[in-house]
Amino acid sequence: MKHRRSIIVLSVFCVFFAAVFVFLSIWWFARRHPEFEQNASFGVKIPGLADGISPQGLCTLPEETHFGFAMSGYIEGKPSRVYLIADDPVADLKSAERYVTFTLDGEPVKSHFGGIACAGNYVYIASEEEILVARLGDLIAADHADAVELAGSLKTGFSENATCCVYDGMLVVAEFYHAGNYETEPSHHLQGAEGLRHTLAYAYRLDDAAEYGIADMGVPSYVLSLPDEVQGMAMTKEHIFLSASYGLPDSRLLVFENVFEGSTDKTFSVGGREIPLLYVENPQKCLAMPCMSEEICLRDGNLVVLFESQSIKYRYLVRNRIGRLVGIRTESLLPQGE
Repeated sequence: MKHRRSIIVLSVFCVFFAAVFVFLSIWWFARRHPEFEQNASFGVKIPGLADGISPQGLCTLPEETHFGFAMSGYIEGKPSRVYLIADDPVADLKSAERYVTFTLDGEPVKSHFGGIACAGNYVYIASEEEILVARLGDLIAADHADAVELAGSLKTGFSENATCCVYDGMLVVAEFYHAGNYETEPSHHLQGAEGLRHTLAYAYRLDDAAEYGIADMGVPSYVLSLPDEVQGMAMTKEHIFLSASYGLPDSRLLVFENVFEGSTDKTFSVGGREIPLLYVENPQKCLAMPCMSEEICLRDGNLVVLFESQSIKYRYLVRNRIGRLVGIRTESLLPQGE
């Protein structure tokens, strides 16, 4: 009887581990993203991966800087970095791997760097509870691995500033929500057409003559209610694009109608002032992508996606390790007829 019981227990364990093995094999080898693969093109290499960078933010830079993109990221235990990425890394390898770190009041900045955006004379970096502000000219003039003193910082009221972008003279900054790990304020949990959502974004009006290039410092012109797990944003006059991901499940590229072009009778209180509230919901398209998509930006008719999956931190856990910037044809993301 005892021998028979042992055989049963052993059989159960064998079946369990066989099922796990089959599941992991399918997960590792068989998962494909045909629409993404059909429309994606691979661009320049993501810099800094060999140094341990975890890529987070991406934005385009003005043509006169002679750099195509700025990329933000962090390294555990070291100052966070912004890389300036040349369009032709073969012609200028040093420029392709060029990075700067930052100081604030002379002290190295080691906080988590999230999204990055550039407008006018300034570069904005989403970093934990703040938006860090750097002068674009200081970044471009710096040598490789220089430490650049920040111009200052802005408190948004978010506990985790995750991503930012520039649209129509506004700096749009979003927080990040994932249940249990990254919580947001209960007042940010709003009921929408698709159910309860937990994420807000603030849109600040830009003004070249104002301090740090932001008018009415600290008071947004609009509040947006977003889906959860937003890692990146990009906007055109017609559409809002969101990159959403967390961990190993598929990333999602969501396409919405641009709500800034509409009207609203809803408001949200910020600092005692009632701010127009817009809901970004009911996506026109959801494109499945490999896991760990981060920030996105628009350039030359492509939506450019930054992935974190090739970082040292995750590369041995991930089936689709992407070490280059990925461009997706914008027209492939739009509803038919547009």
